[in-house]
Amino acid sequence: MVAERVVSPVFIGRDEELAALAAAMDAAVEQGPAVVLVAGEAGIGKSRLLAEFARSLGPGVRVVEGGCAELGGDGLPYAPFVAVLRRLIRVEGVLPGPYRQLGRWFPELGEASDAEGGKHRLYEEVLTLVERVAADRPLVVSIEDLHWADAATRELLGFLARNLTQPGVLLAITYRPQETSDGPLLSELARRSRTITLRLERLDRQGVGRQLAAILGAEPDVAAVRRVHERSDGNPLFVEALARAGERTPDSLRDLLLYGPRSLTGPAARELLNLTSVAGGRVGHRLLAQVAGQDGPALDALLRELVDRSLLVTAGDGYDFRHALIRQAVYEDLLPGERSRLHARYAEALRDRGSPAELAAHAYAAGNRGLALPAAYLAAGQARRSYAYGEQVRLLDQVLELWDPRAELGADRIDVLTDAAEACMLSGEYARGIEYASAGLAEVDERREPERAAQLLEHRGRLQHRLNGTGVCDWERALDLLPAGLDGNRRGRLLGVLAMGLLPEVDRARESFEEALAIGRRTGDATVTVRGLLGVGSLTRDLGMLAQARALAERLDGHDLLMTVPMYEATLHTKAGDHHRAVEAAMSGIRHARRYGLGRSRGADLARFAGHSLILAGRWDEASAVLRESLQEDPPPLPRQALRALAGYLALLRGDLAGAAEAAAEVEHPAHGVMFFRYRLLCLLAVAQGDHDRADLLVERALADPALTRIYSSDARPVLVAGALAQRARLAHGDGEDLRERVEQRQAELSAADAALGVDGPLDRAWQVMLGALIKDDGWEDAAAAWRELRQPYELALTLLHGARAALAAGDRPAASVRLREAARLAEELGAAPLAREIALLGRPRPGHDGLTEREREVLRLIAEGLSNRQIAARLHISPSTAGVHVSHILTKLGAATRTEATAIAFREGLAGASPL
Repeated sequence: MVAERVVSPVFIGRDEELAALAAAMDAAVEQGPAVVLVAGEAGIGKSRLLAEFARSLGPGVRVVEGGCAELGGDGLPYAPFVAVLRRLIRVEGVLPGPYRQLGRWFPELGEASDAEGGKHRLYEEVLTLVERVAADRPLVVSIEDLHWADAATRELLGFLARNLTQPGVLLAITYRPQETSDGPLLSELARRSRTITLRLERLDRQGVGRQLAAILGAEPDVAAVRRVHERSDGNPLFVEALARAGERTPDSLRDLLLYGPRSLTGPAARELLNLTSVAGGRVGHRLLAQVAGQDGPALDALLRELVDRSLLVTAGDGYDFRHALIRQAVYEDLLPGERSRLHARYAEALRDRGSPAELAAHAYAAGNRGLALPAAYLAAGQARRSYAYGEQVRLLDQVLELWDPRAELGADRIDVLTDAAEACMLSGEYARGIEYASAGLAEVDERREPERAAQLLEHRGRLQHRLNGTGVCDWERALDLLPAGLDGNRRGRLLGVLAMGLLPEVDRARESFEEALAIGRRTGDATVTVRGLLGVGSLTRDLGMLAQARALAERLDGHDLLMTVPMYEATLHTKAGDHHRAVEAAMSGIRHARRYGLGRSRGADLARFAGHSLILAGRWDEASAVLRESLQEDPPPLPRQALRALAGYLALLRGDLAGAAEAAAEVEHPAHGVMFFRYRLLCLLAVAQGDHDRADLLVERALADPALTRIYSSDARPVLVAGALAQRARLAHGDGEDLRERVEQRQAELSAADAALGVDGPLDRAWQVMLGALIKDDGWEDAAAAWRELRQPYELALTLLHGARAALAAGDRPAASVRLREAARLAEELGAAPLAREIALLGRPRPGHDGLTEREREVLRLIAEGLSNRQIAARLHISPSTAGVHVSHILTKLGAATRTEATAIAFREGLAGASPL
């Protein structure tokens, strides 16, 4: 019997995409490595497109493929790369030795090395192998179903895309946009100069007709084409499912997908298809044969039928479903008992295969807790050694769910909880990690095992500090638990993290930092020494000590502490006013963090430093990009709020009040940590919105906030400057002796707050000088000189504007003109639209009362009320056309381009009466 084909033997409607892939391959060979992103919904033909492309390349190009599996709703760590590298190793003929880290995946390469470099070395070996194979002849690496990829796979893929240099390598990646959670990776890939994105669209009616003709072997009638097109909506997979369905309308999508499987004539083929669906993705022939309980011609005949019917496709030395939706539908069509029994067969077959993650997934699904528990624990350790920390957390959570104290794991429940808390710290799941650490502390006996309890307290304190800025109490408790007289590494590590958590309370932190440094140097513990060097170096502004800390941290296997070094470097550079070096340090840290899977956590912290310094340096486009990219990575709450506050402030400077208001609403009532700097955004936004009473209320709240005296003075003074700007705005938009007295009182409070603060470097000193000038309306030359020396264009332009106002008030128009010209140039270069408008308004000649007629002044007052020409005409009992003429004359005489600008001039010059505010 000849198997009935369901799939179209002719590839329809993708000629342009095939041509684009061919062009990308040529570019990869001639110009350097390239990336192709193939996006489309399930069933649209992404896999078929790559298959046809591979077929078109011929023997001159090598193609290797790997797919992400949906096993248990979580991808297996590095699954597609294991498949790809297995093929490459066969090509390269690698002998044991050169690729020691790859021994984690391929034991035939020798025992995996525990040498320094760890994850970085593993990734470098993958990179080296790919490039060596590509040096022989061009190479296409196909990674399918990125939407199912685990975090480790996504990280390795990003590493390759960033670091490949060998010409002739093309990375072809498929994904479903609606199901893809890794927006940052896709955004990064898409921005690369040699990346193209192909978005596969649905077939039109003509394309459906051509596909049906190829499937049926004859031209279909017009009614059939119309019917199939309407039912399939142009999705090629559904067209195939409906091609021979006749007039019968499937009840649901599942029926469409199951049409082929249910049309199988024999129960043996259906049972084998069911068995294959339980694998969760690609399944090797040997494993499938073992689970099926048969091999040889009988199994080959069944597999041939499934392949000929295009239900399965060959994938290397195994098989996979032609489309994941078909596999999912077949799996879901199984009865619960069938699923459990089939998973149990896989679990039994996987017992001795050295694949603990797969074994754990199948044993868990089969309800075999005794087998799933040790397998999950082994898989968690394997995930950690591969630096797949998110997978480690998931597997350890499964271990805890399955926990049986009788199981022989070599670890007790407290060990598992401790490991889970630490893994959460590395993966950025801080709140979850706190829960694990707290559960461990609830079970440990502090009196019998004080050091064990201290370790859990250290973990929980670090997790809390990263989540919401707290944690000091846990570290102090941990130090109290350590045995009296203990002066070793555990105490040194606790002192180091305690001191970091105490900052910016310098006096309390200094002693702990110094003691940690002494312990680290005495014991040789690099971690303790790095923390001590960072603390003492930052307090003494000794960049040399920070350089020593970096050198030591680079030799550590982990990268978490190394990511702390650029934070301290950026802080010192910023305080010194060296914003370009601060940006360099922070951006280097961000790149490193993303390279090693810490982009969501430590990368977000570093993005705050980079964004802040870029804004101060006037590099606003770069700042916007850094903040946007980091926010897209879904950072933890505390860094997210800081990033949103910076993004809102930048939006405000550019005149995007809606964007600034959206950010302000998110950070006004912070749920995590100290967010004192949010007052600057909130206060200046209220000023921009014309709500001067709210602006003053926010200044009052800031002055009463206890955080004012607990944070760095260089972080507090910008808020005081915002408060001083708010007071000047109050005076500019109101009058009366009572208002002046209230403003003077608030200015006195701002001066008192300033006097209570120290001065922490040149940047802080510049803020202090500007604050004094704003309050006293004097000292503008000194303030401008301070910002000019620090090369901060926005603050300089703002200072020049207020200095020009003071000069005009003193009758010195030439001095005002000089300041305004420089300020206007700076504002235009920055794109600071609101500031540029203020400068332009101040620089225009002051209109005299003789310039406007009495009627025109009357019309101007109505314009200021927001009335239209028709409303003005009705109010003054004139025609709308006459009102329009008056408005035109007014705009011309005031030199205003719009009614809004005319209103601003009217209020500034007192031509519109009292401000409506």
